[in-house]
Amino acid sequence: MKKTISKFECIKYPLFALKHKPYEIIYSIDCIYAVKNKGSNLETVDNKNLEGDYFSRLLQLVNRIKFDYTCKNLQDVIYNKPAWGMDSAAQPIDLTNKVIARTKSLKVRRVKNNLIWLESISYPFKINTNEQLILQDIIYATVVNINYEWYILNFSQERQKPDVTYI
Repeated sequence: MKKTISKFECIKYPLFALKHKPYEIIYSIDCIYAVKNKGSNLETVDNKNLEGDYFSRLLQLVNRIKFDYTCKNLQDVIYNKPAWGMDSAAQPIDLTNKVIARTKSLKVRRVKNNLIWLESISYPFKINTNEQLILQDIIYATVVNINYEWYILNFSQERQKPDVTYI
């Protein structure tokens, strides 16, 4: 049986994320604060005294933290590589501990609208774009299997050797 990568299993999307883990995170009974960088100001990450779910509380905060990304699914997390964030259930998510995952390089077989099919994977990948994708050259996608599902890491014009990556 394959081993799952548990650091992603507990995330309730969307994930509001930072590229770098805050310098300091301060927890109180009803609030979470962060200092993004050494010497920067204290910013509010959450205040549970406010009404609503995490997203509506976030909109009500005065000195709120400014997140770098909003990741709507695991593909967004893999692509953006955030280090820390808060999920929609207001749970802090630390992604700084990297895990090893094997990668494969697969030929792009077909493109239609914003869907891409890869060799040896039966389902298409949806690419977030408003552009019409056209396959003119031979393109390869490097994919990683996380918790029994494939995710795209990147594209290249040459097949990459099987490798491991830290995610």
